Amino acid sequence: MIKDLVLSMVISFALVAARMALFVAVSPFPGPAVPTEVRVGLTLLLALTATPLAMMGHPPEIGVPLVLATIGEAMTGAAIGFVFRVGMSAAEVLGSTLAHATGLTFASSYDPAQAANVDSLTRLVTTAATLVMLAIGAHRVVIGAAVGSFRVVPLGRSLDLTAYVPGMLVWIGRALECGLGLALPAMVVSLVIQVALGLVARAAPSLQVFSVGLSLTLASGLFVVIAGLSDSLAGIASHLASVGRALESVLSAAG
Repeated sequence: MIKDLVLSMVISFALVAARMALFVAVSPFPGPAVPTEVRVGLTLLLALTATPLAMMGHPPEIGVPLVLATIGEAMTGAAIGFVFRVGMSAAEVLGSTLAHATGLTFASSYDPAQAANVDSLTRLVTTAATLVMLAIGAHRVVIGAAVGSFRVVPLGRSLDLTAYVPGMLVWIGRALECGLGLALPAMVVSLVIQVALGLVARAAPSLQVFSVGLSLTLASGLFVVIAGLSDSLAGIASHLASVGRALESVLSAAG
């Protein structure tokens, strides 16, 4: 009897740790820049916290059923982290769109965490979005949803990946809408300036207006970005505040 109880606790803890490990790996919090030891410690802490809520009366047998249950838990944790990642990607869309509108895409550097070139404006916007995320407590909401997800999606339940797709597609669309919507003023100003420069160059080709086009585009774009900075941060905060509802929608569909 004691042996079966201990085995049930060990299997339950392992399955919970699988869900939490993929959540921490995919989620932007604490992020890839944090040392591996910290992420492993956070995974174990979350697993210890959530195991009493997710104890299984009849754990899967050791073998293929246990492997399938582990894969299902890992995919559930990855889905939770991915929803949070998509929420933060609105800031990346905003930053990259602003960089294209202002002509700052040339000022880029290699980011080993993302394995891609990231321009300075995108890095600045994502850093500000991270501070906004910490300020409004969105990370606490997501961690609470991850710990409480065992009430909605029970431990060891067979996974239906198609149940996650509709909610995630809606959430991805909202993130793109948020990022592009906040960058729209700078895009419009940049378009107007480019059209004006084209008309001037057409009317007087000898003026060589495009020699000052980059400076004019950069100056006007930065002016619009700075003028609308508070509104942009408020829009990002409003978007991140709804990450809890997005998680609830995705998990309830899977549950």
